[in-house]
Amino acid sequence: MNFQDFLDKYNIKSLYHFTDRSNLHTIQKYGLQSLNNIMNKKIPVSRFGANSDSHYMDIIKGLDKFVHLSFIPDHPMYYIAKYRGSIIEPIWLEIDISIIFEQYTIVSNQIANAREAKIVDVDKIFNVIDFDKMLYSHDFNQRKEARKAEIMVYDFIPANKIIGVHNGK
Repeated sequence: MNFQDFLDKYNIKSLYHFTDRSNLHTIQKYGLQSLNNIMNKKIPVSRFGANSDSHYMDIIKGLDKFVHLSFIPDHPMYYIAKYRGSIIEPIWLEIDISIIFEQYTIVSNQIANAREAKIVDVDKIFNVIDFDKMLYSHDFNQRKEARKAEIMVYDFIPANKIIGVHNGK
């Protein structure tokens, strides 16, 4: 099965990124930027979803050079960011699925900077992510773990790849 057939099988038509509404103006101006770009180019960010420990781990693992996305608009880290107050007015940005094919992209079976994370090139997605569990499992814990999967797009995502802005819960 080729990659497009795989996406079609699971009806994956978009990718998602959560953030705070206060960041929307900057994102519309600069696109979605990697942490590395944000820091080096001094791009203003009102509220980060991740905390400083997570940023540090991303830097250590070289993941700060990627924009982190999810396959579903319900990633478990979203709830952690809301709980800790990192994001106050949450939104989900819907990203055109074509971004997977246009830039160097990698995937992780869970939070990418976790010690046990399996990170592979996007064409090896079948080997690390269980989409049946992510999308269809009735077991809460299995589903929650599978939903931690991440897609990471190198460098940045242009604003014209953002095809929707949805209010968070």
